[in-house]
Amino acid sequence: MPPTLRYSGAYTERPWFKLSLLSIGHFFNDLYASFFPTFLPGLVTRLGLSMAQAGFFSTLLGAIHIVFQPVVGYLSDRSSNPWLIIFGPILTCLGACLIPLSPTYGAGLLFVSIWALGSAMFHPQGHGGVGHVVPRERLTVSLAVFAVAGTAGTTLSPLLAVGLAETVGLKLMPVVNFIPVALLGWYIWRTMPSISREGEEAVVPQKGLFATLTSVFSVIYPVWIISTIRDAVSQGVRIFLPLRLAFEGRDLAFIGTALFLLMAGSTVSMVIMGRAADRWGKKRVLVFAMMGTPVLLLAGRMLSGWGAILFFALGTAAINATMPVTAAIAQELTPNSRGMASSVVMGLSWGIANMLMGPFGKVGDLFGVDAILLIVALLPLLCLPMLFTKTFQDAK
Repeated sequence: MPPTLRYSGAYTERPWFKLSLLSIGHFFNDLYASFFPTFLPGLVTRLGLSMAQAGFFSTLLGAIHIVFQPVVGYLSDRSSNPWLIIFGPILTCLGACLIPLSPTYGAGLLFVSIWALGSAMFHPQGHGGVGHVVPRERLTVSLAVFAVAGTAGTTLSPLLAVGLAETVGLKLMPVVNFIPVALLGWYIWRTMPSISREGEEAVVPQKGLFATLTSVFSVIYPVWIISTIRDAVSQGVRIFLPLRLAFEGRDLAFIGTALFLLMAGSTVSMVIMGRAADRWGKKRVLVFAMMGTPVLLLAGRMLSGWGAILFFALGTAAINATMPVTAAIAQELTPNSRGMASSVVMGLSWGIANMLMGPFGKVGDLFGVDAILLIVALLPLLCLPMLFTKTFQDAK
């Protein structure tokens, strides 16, 4: 019997059940994907890397996302088969767990590539799938739930990474972490063989890959610009703040705790921002976030110790809270190409943002890590002109 015909009863067709599985997959994918910032300072020290070389890990990650996410988004719009959300977290887990074991810089780049490919496989179908499995009037809050699940994984990631390093050790990490994602993949295959509403067939785009990408991008490019700047700010803090802490003499446990606090606020802020957007309008809350984030991040840059971490955490929470809002706008503008739209505002934007980490690292080599954090703090101001384009007229 073909997989798409299995378990066709009401149990598997409940939208909130499917949303839960997609969100759990997002949790595990981002849980392992976020190991990298925790182990990066140790890898830099062990292999004697410059900040430019350290930033190039993210640049490679971004390049892979730029190439693969639109392709995956296009494929996910043509099929409701869940293989992408099954195997994506598995590759993410294996690649991320092997990075701290890298014997050479080249091996590190290889493991980053595996991690990047897995994450690029999961996000378009996982994110776009939310729009297919939940009622249309609940899209924004459902995307917030999906985003919060991923952010929760990112938040807990440094604590898990440090805990595993101090208990089972780095060599056993790939084996220990493979078990839950493999079990989740098996469960999804058994209980959710199709990502679509009951009685709804997957919409097959009539255009080719490039034509579909072009048509979607022409509609949502202002949302993509905002998403790219947001991801550059978030990644810039997560990559270079740990290096600043390492240069100050902080140990792995301190860095892991700082990263946990950095993302903890984002988990709560996404829910708050989603509800605020429904009440006061998407455009208004985006303006508030983009004006408030620079103030918070600049305060963090000027302080040190726990005071700096507090303000960096608040600034990161403010900018990351915009994720479900921009995602909802993009999907509402392109309802028949949700996977492609998601690949643009969640994948293509994240890829470009990560490619900026290499140049940012070069700035750090020349002028110090605080120069990077200054650039990162000011970036959200570039979003403000985009919020007054035609795209956001209906997002008041």
